[in-house]
Amino acid sequence: MSVETVLADRPAPEVPRDARSAPLIELRHVSKSYSGAGGGAPVTVLDDINLDVRDGEMLALLGQSGSGKSTILRLMAGLTEASQGAVLSHGSPLSGVNRRLAIVFQSFALYPWLTVQENVQVGLIQRRLDTRQEKEEIDRALELIGLTGYENAYPKQLSGGMRQRVGFARALVAQPEVLCMDEPFSALDVLTAENLRTQVVDLWRGSGHAGLKSIFLVTHNIAEAVFIATRIVIISSHPGRLRTVIVNPLPYPRDVNSRQFMALVDQVHAAITALVLPDEPSDAVAVRPADAGPGRAVAPAEGPREEATSGISARVETIPNAPVETIVGLLEILEDSQETINVFDLSARIGREFGETIAIVKAAEMLGLVDTPKDDVVMTQFGWYFLAAPETARKTLFRQAVMKLRLFQMLTARLDAAPDGRVDAGIFLEELGTLLPYDQPPKLFQTLIAWGRYAELVDFDQNANVVYLHEASESDDDEAGEASP
Repeated sequence: MSVETVLADRPAPEVPRDARSAPLIELRHVSKSYSGAGGGAPVTVLDDINLDVRDGEMLALLGQSGSGKSTILRLMAGLTEASQGAVLSHGSPLSGVNRRLAIVFQSFALYPWLTVQENVQVGLIQRRLDTRQEKEEIDRALELIGLTGYENAYPKQLSGGMRQRVGFARALVAQPEVLCMDEPFSALDVLTAENLRTQVVDLWRGSGHAGLKSIFLVTHNIAEAVFIATRIVIISSHPGRLRTVIVNPLPYPRDVNSRQFMALVDQVHAAITALVLPDEPSDAVAVRPADAGPGRAVAPAEGPREEATSGISARVETIPNAPVETIVGLLEILEDSQETINVFDLSARIGREFGETIAIVKAAEMLGLVDTPKDDVVMTQFGWYFLAAPETARKTLFRQAVMKLRLFQMLTARLDAAPDGRVDAGIFLEELGTLLPYDQPPKLFQTLIAWGRYAELVDFDQNANVVYLHEASESDDDEAGEASP
């Protein structure tokens, strides 16, 4: 990508003289709530957010799915209003759409019936230029983004990376002072995403900013945030709250293999791990039973861990979207790693995003299969017993584990109470939306059914759209007696 100062001659939007020292965009004590499902209590998505976007910085907002990152972007853009607090532009309350801001979306958001040139032209609607000026602006942006020669191509004729470049060109011709990017690289393959990230940094550094004063990146990718941003803000979930701000002092160009880069990645990793997997004392951190070998099941020793997990949970807690096979795969990795593995090393080993890795670990922890002291993942004695058991016994043990979770207690109680043991899935989806308003009921329902099927506890008839209890056989009952520790 050429990074010549091809846009430097464009006038910046007028800013009142007394507001030049104010942040470009500022959220002051902002909260955002939505109406609950079925007229229920309001759901708070963001709580007391204080955040500013400053002139001359690339700011990254980092958090897991559902933390409200995109909602913050929409507030800054004036596409939604705060329930409480104030959104300011140059020190003044933002009214309507923020015309000093442009957005590059994750899903490309191109018009398939328009050519590249026509898609970019959409970004010029508010500037009211004549035909010659429009063509000059489009040509400059396409040259800057590396799309010269593709003016007459349609989106379906372009690769994912090229389509995302069209989104960048369309945003740039609007002459924003803040360029917002909502996970713009997550839909791209690894190599294309790496190349485009580098080009965005080069654009920022080499174009004299071309009237662009700040870049605001919404992401869940830690290495991406460290590679791009000068300041990293970490947000927690349910509801979204700002937890940690990390200044990135690394000079450009940044070497992803350098010791300093990796140290900062580890610092951000540790901050997120402390939020998602808080360290709690455990007296039964895993010690592999000496006689637990392949195919040999050994009952876990009694102790505080077993006592703690034997009770019935009264709190309704969501279930991470982690397939059973990935949970078992985690235990196998722990077996290979001699009882423990660092969560960052685990993420690298399985080739998953850190957020996905955390979800798998959290699922295993909820089931009592692992503990998470500090940044480590450690197999519990129950985990060793589960892994060493034959498949039929594993199912029984899994059933015992999930029945300690409140969601499964409620699900099976509802099915037991039904006259024919069958309940319409829509009823469960509605209840999930009420009980866990921050989650996506369809995804949570799919995980419940997948876990329930593996445990031979519940099943789902998709054609009839009903959930029903698994009919236990005599062999199930026999196996349950043999598997009980």
